[in-house]
Formats: sequence, structure tokens, C-alpha cells
Amino acid sequence: MGRKLKVVDSNKKHLTNKEKEERKAIEIKASDGFTELQKTAPRHLNQVARAEYERIINDLRTLPVRNIDRALLDSYCTWYAIYKETAKKLDETGYFVDDANKGLVANPLIVTLEKATTNIQKAASQLGLTVDSRMKMFIPKQEEKKNLCSISLEGRRKEACLYYLRLFDG
Repeated sequence: MGRKLKVVDSNKKHLTNKEKEERKAIEIKASDGFTELQKTAPRHLNQVARAEYERIINDLRTLPVRNIDRALLDSYCTWYAIYKETAKKLDETGYFVDDANKGLVANPLIVTLEKATTNIQKAASQLGLTVDSRMKMFIPKQEEKKNLCSISLEGRRKEACLYYLRLFDG
């Protein structure tokens, strides 16, 4: 199947002008006309969420994530702060608590931690914070994939490229 496309500006591979234009067109389709994310964290986020925002913002600005996606980014940062706070409380109180009727039971904070983890994973995937989601952001359409095969490949290599496209795309 080959490697997925990277953002043109962060790509270290030598590309022909035609390849650069094609990849830039794909990027523009994903983000054209929208305002970039603000560099500073919103004031309504708590200290931990703001620190997470500032940790990831430079990398996010290289992806086609725009200001229109800010609610999702705020949600990710908030859930991250909840995760950190809950994990800290679990370390202090322990993973098991004494229940008068049932004896030793799992700490209810574990449910909160699990929910935070799930929400972080969902938001991270939608924002392009996971390897898999970044690769999916730039998968070209089938016709564009065929064009990529024919850019510099000839003969058997071109046939093999098209064969693998059919094989992996069903």
C-alpha cells in the first residue's frame, strides 16, 4: 500500500513540483478558508489543560486543524486535565476502597479515569494526534492514488503499484 502522504511543509523527501502541487491541493481541500488555531491557550481552561494546549499547539498548527475545530481541542485538553487530576487522586486514595457492605471494592475514580481515557483517545484521533489519524488525514482518493502510481513508475513497477492499490482498497 505504501506510505501515506505527509504535509508538504513537513516532508523531508525530495518531491517533484508536480508531486508538491498535488499534495498541496489535498491539504488545501482539508483546510482552505479557515482561520488557524490561536497559539495561546484559551483562558477558560484550567492550568493543566492550558499546559497541554501549549504543549501540542505547534504540532497541531502543521496539520489541517483550524479554529473551527477549537471546541474539540478544548474538549481534549479538558479531558486530559481530568485524567491527570483523577490519576493523582487515585495514587493518593488507592485503587481499592473499603465498602461497609461489600468489603474491598474498586475505587469509583477508576470509572472516571476510564471515561477520561476514552474521551482523550477519541478527541486525539479526530485532531490528528495519533499516528493512525495523521496518516488517514492525507489518504488521497482512489483516482489520486492511481495518479501517484503513474507519476514516476513505469512498466512492472507501475503494474505492481496498481495491483497493490486494488488489493488493499478492496
